[in-house]
Amino acid sequence: MLLRADPAKHTVYLSHRDIQGYMPAMAMEFPSKVAPDLAPGTRIAFDLTVRKGHALVTKISARGGVEEFTAPKSLAVGAPVPDFTLTDQDGQPLSLSSLRGQVVAIDFIYTRCPQPDVCPRLSANFARLQRRFGNSLKLLSITIDPQYDRPEVLRGYARIWHADLANWHFLTGADAEIRSVAQPFGLVYFAEEGSMTHSSRTAVIGRDGRLAGMVEGSAFAVSQLGDLIAMTLESQ
Repeated sequence: MLLRADPAKHTVYLSHRDIQGYMPAMAMEFPSKVAPDLAPGTRIAFDLTVRKGHALVTKISARGGVEEFTAPKSLAVGAPVPDFTLTDQDGQPLSLSSLRGQVVAIDFIYTRCPQPDVCPRLSANFARLQRRFGNSLKLLSITIDPQYDRPEVLRGYARIWHADLANWHFLTGADAEIRSVAQPFGLVYFAEEGSMTHSSRTAVIGRDGRLAGMVEGSAFAVSQLGDLIAMTLESQ
C-alpha cells in the first residue's frame, strides 16, 4: 500500500507484506526513481531491486482491486469531507463535524452480510485498529442496510466485536441519508435477492476534516491500514 510519495527526495513510503527471503511485513521508506501519481491508501504492486545491500523501487502500479462496479467519482485526497449526521447504536445523533480535531476511519458494512471476507473482515479489522490505537482514533461503521440495521441491531452487532462505544460508533439512518454519505466515498451498493451487493471503501479522515486516504476492497492487510492511520496521526 502506498502511504506517501516524495518526488523531491526520490523516495516512496510503503506498507508492504512479507517479502520472502528479504524482509518481514513493515512500513518503510524506499529510494525510488518513480513518482507515482497515486493517492495515499492505494493498493499497489511494485518491483524491488536489491544490489549490494541497497534496495530500490523501480516500478509502481495500482493493483486491480475487487471492485465489481463503476463507482461514482469520489473525493480526492485532501478534499474536505462533507458533514453528515446519522443515528448511532444508542439511538443518538452523531455528526462527523463533532469529531473534528480527531482522526476518523469510516467503513460501510451491514450486519447480515453472508460473505466472511467482506463485512465481517472489515469489522474484524476495525476491532484490531481499536486495540492498536485506543482513544486516539475514532471508528465509524455505517450500515448500507438501514431498514434492517436499526439501532438495537447495531448495538448487538457491536457486542460481537467487543466495540468500545466511546470510540467506535455504528451508524444508521434513512436510506437517502446513507446514500448521501456513501456517494462522496465512491461506494456502490444495491439490494439483490435478499442481500446487499456492494463495493467496499475504507476512508481515513484527518483532524482537519479532510480526506487523508482511501482503501478499496477488503483484501488489504489491516496492518497496512494501520500504517496509513499512524502516518495521519503523526503528520497532524
